[in-house]
Amino acid sequence: MDEYVLENLKKTVKQLVFLPDEEIENIISHSIIKEYFTNEYFLRAGEMSRNIGFIIEGLFRIYYIDMEGNEYIKNFKSTGHFMSSMAALLLNEPSKLNIQALEPSKVICINYDTILKLAEQNILWQKLLRKSAEIDYLEKEKRESDLLYFDVKERYLNFIKEHPDWAERIQQQYIASYLGMTPETLSRIRSKSICKK
Repeated sequence: MDEYVLENLKKTVKQLVFLPDEEIENIISHSIIKEYFTNEYFLRAGEMSRNIGFIIEGLFRIYYIDMEGNEYIKNFKSTGHFMSSMAALLLNEPSKLNIQALEPSKVICINYDTILKLAEQNILWQKLLRKSAEIDYLEKEKRESDLLYFDVKERYLNFIKEHPDWAERIQQQYIASYLGMTPETLSRIRSKSICKK
């Protein structure tokens, strides 16, 4: 495996919990690296998958499609983050969400069942799973509270402050969906923000 890939994974994992290098190398030996083109899917709604992805390079959108065909952005995941449909993994059922690359991306695909086996043998893997779940939960709760407590302009400004590079990498319609507004509203907010600079 590419040394850059291994070091990137080690760095990210150790920010969550200390795992000896040999433990990380062990999981890598049971994983594969996949490259995704723009618009290619890591996971589609209706598919069964037992994989968790670790993004080495790139950016993905996670979204749902309702019965009328409308898309709702749940989240974005970029370099150094894990991604999956946890509900599908935990319930062992087809995914209800889609995970799609927004740009050329490289991902380590790790089998969830392998991680569970490692967790039975080493409590540090249990801590890693818990920490990852905590991060996802906090992101979810923050987004929900932002939608309740902030107006559309404040939501956009917070988004840009937290993810300054995403505004140029993500289509405006996706950002608008994530922030709970129409693309037209986002366009007006952006225009006013640019005019004030």
